[in-house]
Amino acid sequence: MSNTGVNKEVDVLIVGAGIAGATLAANLAKTGKNIVVVERDLSERDVIIGELLQPGGVQKLGEMGFTSFIDQIDAQPVYGYDIIFEGQDYVIPYPNKNGEPSGYGFRNGAFLQNIRKHVLALDNVRVIEGAVTDLIDEKDTIVGASFKRKDAIEEEQVYAKLTVLTDGPLSTFREKLSKPVNKLNGYFLGLLLKNCELPYANHGHLVMGDHPPMVIYPVTSTSWRVLIDFKGEKPPRMGRDFKKFLLEEFENAIPQSARKAFKATVEEGKFKTFPNHRLPANPIKKEGAVILGDALNMRHPLTGGGMTAAFNDVLRLSNNLASITDFSNKKQIGKAIQKFYETRHLGTQTTNILADGLYGVVYNPDLRKAFFEYVSRGDKYAEETCSILAGLNKDKKLLLNHFIGMARYGTQMRITNSEKSKETVTQSLTMVKDAVGIITPLLLSEKPDTGNKLMLEALNRII
Repeated sequence: MSNTGVNKEVDVLIVGAGIAGATLAANLAKTGKNIVVVERDLSERDVIIGELLQPGGVQKLGEMGFTSFIDQIDAQPVYGYDIIFEGQDYVIPYPNKNGEPSGYGFRNGAFLQNIRKHVLALDNVRVIEGAVTDLIDEKDTIVGASFKRKDAIEEEQVYAKLTVLTDGPLSTFREKLSKPVNKLNGYFLGLLLKNCELPYANHGHLVMGDHPPMVIYPVTSTSWRVLIDFKGEKPPRMGRDFKKFLLEEFENAIPQSARKAFKATVEEGKFKTFPNHRLPANPIKKEGAVILGDALNMRHPLTGGGMTAAFNDVLRLSNNLASITDFSNKKQIGKAIQKFYETRHLGTQTTNILADGLYGVVYNPDLRKAFFEYVSRGDKYAEETCSILAGLNKDKKLLLNHFIGMARYGTQMRITNSEKSKETVTQSLTMVKDAVGIITPLLLSEKPDTGNKLMLEALNRII
């Protein structure tokens, strides 16, 4: 383990050694900077989120030289999605052009321990297991943090030229460095299916219908993660009645080949829940500090885009800081942070919009049917949509074109397949209105200056 002592002042203090914080430490360490990381708990965690890394995230890991983090954890390649809708399905492969990578499913805790193991072996990084109690603010400048080591009583301080807040979705200090408007969408219930088969090995499965949506993907060679969405401000109540509810509501929706394993897992009752948030990025520019990852920005985890967004943040900030040789130069540090805040959306906006947009679609009966029929056309309707889901294509205008195109196609199909009554026309117009109502606030939360223009273009196309 790295030396856990603290110098009088270090170049960089990283608060939190989750996926974003640990990867940032590994990447910044390549520049020779003196780094301290404070993490509350260094033991392997058992969580139900962050277990699917989309190809775009794998790509960013590769750009940092860290694809080895996926090795030796029984990670499973993921080559695309099987979209399941009321007993029908359609398989969409990830793009495979110019050597673009596959995705991977794995246990998050094992993946994170690989990253931490790398960081703990670095000579210029010191890792402290303890809880940060406060950020040190002197004359409106963050100069470090106070913390308590694990099992310690006394507080200590670590001073740094740059403090990076990466303490994750349940961040304690995000209000010091941002103006969060955090919306709780509901909770994911996580189950682990063992020793079963799904219709398509090494694929994610999105299951939609007259029930809450489910996503299923492999996380080891013998297990599949199932995530079931539950809306509401409180997690679902567990117990025998809950087991009965799960079987009645979801057993027949699960693909036939996995129902036996699903029933066994439900009866075993080892459930985990995790809150699903929507948190648009709204940072406060504070000298000496920067915030990134889930501490700054979250989207619904339905599309598995969280780690891809985090690696985009890590790589972009690292690149901005790479050329700064003296971290005492506050002006250069400030410019690097400013550039990060002004440009980070280029790597995350389509991930955010698609995640929350698709979440709105799967809960709208008309739109989820339109979505399935739209991507089932194949060609660009499936391929380009999947390239955005994969985190490989970040064209926001393309995403908007497909989102509105899906609603218009659903409208066209409804009118074509039914009598052209006044009621049918009204219902069809409602479908388009619902789609615009879903996408508009998401566009406006991602750089409103360009979002307004794109929204007007979309409305003009509909008219």
